[in-house]
Amino acid sequence: MEQLLYWFDLIGIVVFAFTGVLAAGHKQMDLFGAVVLACVTATGGGTTRDMILNIPVFWLQDSHYLWIAATTGVISFYLIRYLQVPMRLLMIADAMGLAVFVVIGTQKVLELGHSPAIAIVMGVMTGTFGGLIRDILAGDIPLLLRREIYATAALSGAAVLVLLDASGRVPGR
Repeated sequence: MEQLLYWFDLIGIVVFAFTGVLAAGHKQMDLFGAVVLACVTATGGGTTRDMILNIPVFWLQDSHYLWIAATTGVISFYLIRYLQVPMRLLMIADAMGLAVFVVIGTQKVLELGHSPAIAIVMGVMTGTFGGLIRDILAGDIPLLLRREIYATAALSGAAVLVLLDASGRVPGR
């Protein structure tokens, strides 16, 4: 189960890095700006979570996360220059990344032994703060503050996972 979560985490990194590049592309940023947004979007939520919990920041422990985000940023930067990428794709990719990171963040905090309420808050933070930082850096009103369903979906996903965990229905726990 741990290996599966690791792979989902890497997929989430790729998806969120891609959304960072899409946002950079819509703002006509250069390669450096796109890679910065890719890395911040991909790692921002988990970094914030780890810093608040006073645990080692995940990408400092495993630099694959940062390399994957940066590589995705470079490849995506050149890919979107030759393809017409609709803004709707940003919304879909962002929703996928949100789901993956909310689950992973909530699960990580539960495994650390924190209360269900803390796990929910940290799960939502893990899923949303990378996009929040991305939008602020891109000069946009954060998606988190524009779409009520975005925060509600994150909160609901974290709460369902906590309830499933409490009932013993989460595999590997």
